[in-house]
Amino acid sequence: MNRIIVSAFALLSAASLQAGEATVDFSSGELPTGWNAVKGEFVVVEGALSGKETASDQHAAVLAVSDPHNDSTISFRFQMAGAKGFHVSYNHPRGHLFRVRIMGGSASLILDKDKKDPASKPITMATAKFQAEAGKWYDLKCTVKGNAVEASIGEISLKGSHDNLTKEKTGYRFIVAGESVLIDDVSYSSGE
Repeated sequence: MNRIIVSAFALLSAASLQAGEATVDFSSGELPTGWNAVKGEFVVVEGALSGKETASDQHAAVLAVSDPHNDSTISFRFQMAGAKGFHVSYNHPRGHLFRVRIMGGSASLILDKDKKDPASKPITMATAKFQAEAGKWYDLKCTVKGNAVEASIGEISLKGSHDNLTKEKTGYRFIVAGESVLIDDVSYSSGE
């Protein structure tokens, strides 16, 4: 069931972003300001955000949420609706930083490789078995503070640390490989 946060959704979004936090439930039927589909298709369907790849992009679907920060917490509900994989990714001003990845029967925290450094490789900071059941909603929460990150998905917990995590972050990206993922009740806030 979707939570109705306010009837004047746009006013709440603007006020929340000024305070360094936002809560989104998609009851307005629109994507909030600052949420941009970079690849794929993202639409609001029956009060939830639906994202999926499009064949013409030849790339996973990507929705960027602008929220510059260093430390932060993001939480939301998601449902796998045919997707092969789903990521919540963080970028820094010069590229990819790290992600929470759900794919192939596992959930992982992965520090992304530096695309500008040919010797760089991704680093798996934590992984656990996780098989998302189609049609079931799961809660995901990810907190970054200093050089540490902690993510929970349902009942599993992933923890990792790396000095690169202290970099300034540009926001969040929802990434969908294949068919749909549904996303709802998104809340994010920046740390001190």
